Amino acid sequence: MSFRIERQGDKLLIRIADAGRDEQGVFDKVCNCRSTSWWSCPSGECAKIGGCDTQRDGDVTVLALTPRPGETLSAAGIEECLRYVLAETAGAATTGVAPPTR
Repeated sequence: MSFRIERQGDKLLIRIADAGRDEQGVFDKVCNCRSTSWWSCPSGECAKIGGCDTQRDGDVTVLALTPRPGETLSAAGIEECLRYVLAETAGAATTGVAPPTR
């Protein structure tokens, strides 16, 4: 499984490739982190997530994260959170933070 993070306005879009049949599981883990395990997440960035929506773009699952009012989401912090939540190991996936889109 690999992911790429893109900024779109105040949202972060996370494009997850190769999620396979576990698409709903990936969505649930990421979106539930803020309410169930953010206290143990190394970045704590998930505590700033106000909304989490999912959509498909071909074979890619796209998570759209919206910050809570008054917060700003950090792409680097969310990447750290994703590695923790998805149990990614360093070098196991192609990841990256894309430049902002306008």
